[in-house]
Amino acid sequence: MKYLSALVLGSMLFAGCENFLDTVSYTESNTSNFPASETDALQLVTGIYSVLNQAAYEPSAHSFIANLTASDECFGGGGQDDYEIQAYDHLLYFEPNAQLDYWEPYYSGITRANMAIANLDKVENEELRNQLFGEAYFLRSYFLYDLSQQFGEIPLVSAVPNSVSEASEYPAPGTTEEIYGTIAAGLQKAIAIMPSKPWDQCVSGLRHVTKWDAEALLARVYLFYTGFYSDKEGKSITTLPLVDLETGELTSGTIGKDEVVRGLEDCIANSGHKLASDFRLMWPYMNSATKADYKYAQSVAGTWLTDDVNPEEMFSICFSNVAESSRNRNKFDQYLGVRKRSHYEVNAFPFSRGYGMATVNPYVWEQWEKDEPGDIRKAASIYYIYDEMEDADKDYTWGNDQQMEETGFWQKKYQAYGAMVNGKFFYEFSSVPEYGGSGSDLGRGHSLQNVQIIRFADVLLMHSELTDGKVIYNGKSGMNAVRARAGLPDKAYSVDALRKERQHELAFEGIRWADMRRYGKAYCIAALQTQLGQPIKNNSAATVMKDQGVGYKARYEATWGFRPFPQSEISLSNGVLKQNEGWTDPSTAQYTNWK
Repeated sequence: MKYLSALVLGSMLFAGCENFLDTVSYTESNTSNFPASETDALQLVTGIYSVLNQAAYEPSAHSFIANLTASDECFGGGGQDDYEIQAYDHLLYFEPNAQLDYWEPYYSGITRANMAIANLDKVENEELRNQLFGEAYFLRSYFLYDLSQQFGEIPLVSAVPNSVSEASEYPAPGTTEEIYGTIAAGLQKAIAIMPSKPWDQCVSGLRHVTKWDAEALLARVYLFYTGFYSDKEGKSITTLPLVDLETGELTSGTIGKDEVVRGLEDCIANSGHKLASDFRLMWPYMNSATKADYKYAQSVAGTWLTDDVNPEEMFSICFSNVAESSRNRNKFDQYLGVRKRSHYEVNAFPFSRGYGMATVNPYVWEQWEKDEPGDIRKAASIYYIYDEMEDADKDYTWGNDQQMEETGFWQKKYQAYGAMVNGKFFYEFSSVPEYGGSGSDLGRGHSLQNVQIIRFADVLLMHSELTDGKVIYNGKSGMNAVRARAGLPDKAYSVDALRKERQHELAFEGIRWADMRRYGKAYCIAALQTQLGQPIKNNSAATVMKDQGVGYKARYEATWGFRPFPQSEISLSNGVLKQNEGWTDPSTAQYTNWK
């Protein structure tokens, strides 16, 4: 698949679990008897999920890392030649087709979802049928939402084409209202039909999408749409639009705040999700193979809540450490890991070895201490070499493998974590039998940690934001329930308090960039500029973070935070797809090297 028209044409064919377009042609009239069994139906929907892993195979182009580095939380980092990740940080581009590795799988996922929606009515078991329909609607909405956050008015593909000639036409970009109307209608449909079973009793399988995930994603979509587009369009927007799912046409219907809040309250009351007992137990440095030798973790009761038992985890990109399937491993941890030639060159246990991307902005650490002194989440989320190493000046080597934008601060939530076992260092803690390994070192790149796209703490925080701090969970507002879990006292609700709570609780989870943008242009630019003047080292040479190109302010004003469409898509669309504003002049948009 080289361009979107081919992906749309592909929706004429069946989707299998791992290989898209791998069975029988639509033109041979075989959709009438597929799926023929519940196993077929499950395989059809599993094929939609698989594109989440395909898109993550080269994660430097993925929205998760793009969002980390575009936000004020992280710099680009990486090595001297990792121009693309540094370009993301400065709202520039280096290679015009960089995000094809994310764009193509997501459109493949959309076409797979469309095929499932067109054929799942053949499933006889009503409960399973409704569950699988809901998953397909949810995943299509998620792909559209994630793409629209990155690129704005994207090509809108919301149905299986009626003919080969129709599928051969490059799909036109939807308007903002059409795109968000499709997203919202799909989530509303999923919520209405999916079974109301606790999260760990999902009829299609553990960690499949649930009604509760749909209610949470609808709230996230609502907050971004009404916040960002109110600011961008200079008017008050208080509802989500809706399309007719049969025709794709906009209707007069809308989704307002009350419906969104009802969904969140349903999720809080009935999903079975709850906050983990300790914030730190959600992150893999607390695993049993690493914990015994990691001083920070030793004082915390319990071990890592693996993804099958974590009650706080909701919608995730799921991974394993299966040796024969590199696409099933979490490579985000490898890309975000500390850059070094070998484990022993940097005495930074429990870190393994990685590509050094998304180095942490020192301002985040310093401001966190001012905002919330004593918050355990700061050290639970950020590794600071001078806090955690016995003698950082002696033991830490700056500039390993030409590390750029190095600060001495590394995020902890998504990292490559090793373990010491009988005096031997394992590059991945998942090498030990408890986490699925054979007891021999798997090498790096075998992380089995899921990437959590939504977790229950965010549900509580969104509820507080939409209700001005209404009491909802364990006798507290969502915001104060999250604070209590961190050992912090209650705080009166205010917009500023809520925003800071989100910043601390959800740090380095790929959410901050969307929050910055929906809070308004002035807020976003001010946050971006906290990066300027911060001390860094480039290939071990001391300097400070500087504007690259025309600078953060000018780039955000020119782009509103949207990325450029892949140039190959524009070329192959024959004029249907136009490049986004702010990306047509290489003299202001292209990153060439650090200056």
